[in-house]
Amino acid sequence: MNFAHTVRAVGAPIASALLAGTLLLGCSDDPTETDVSPASGIAGQIGQISIRDLFVLGGEGGATIQKGGSAPVYMTLVNSPGEVETLGPSDAPDPNAGTDALTAVSSPQAASVKIIGGPVSLPAGQNVRIGPAAKIVLRGLKQPLNSGDFVAVTLRFKRSGTGSLNAPIQAREGDLQSYSPAP
Repeated sequence: MNFAHTVRAVGAPIASALLAGTLLLGCSDDPTETDVSPASGIAGQIGQISIRDLFVLGGEGGATIQKGGSAPVYMTLVNSPGEVETLGPSDAPDPNAGTDALTAVSSPQAASVKIIGGPVSLPAGQNVRIGPAAKIVLRGLKQPLNSGDFVAVTLRFKRSGTGSLNAPIQAREGDLQSYSPAP
């Protein structure tokens, strides 16, 4: 079936919408449309922050990380504020307009979680990749971590609030071989 025949078959309004959608695919200037992490994890949204490819790095070649051990958390964060006030009190541009920060991470499956180097700054409209060096580390695991299982991870942001996601545990193999294990 050719395109002209399809237009007559489904009707002009629907075909026009399909054609417009096809032409617009890939033509966006929206920085949230690109991703920079390996497609190993899950996605979610907390306030104005999009979380992409969130995962916990498991053991080498699928090995179990034992109770009491540590495991790094990797993801890409995209800060997409709705409306941004760009002028400060003196009508000068506000360099912090729309910014946010990842201030804390926790998990019921870890005694503690450390953000190495402190909070992660999230400039408006930018992708912030956490990885391939370990920046967020689950410490003092309360149970062994096996590849293919999930870990509840709670992310707290300065402006966007707090939310939890179940992150998959991915074996350190293949494309994830370049990602650092927990320090």
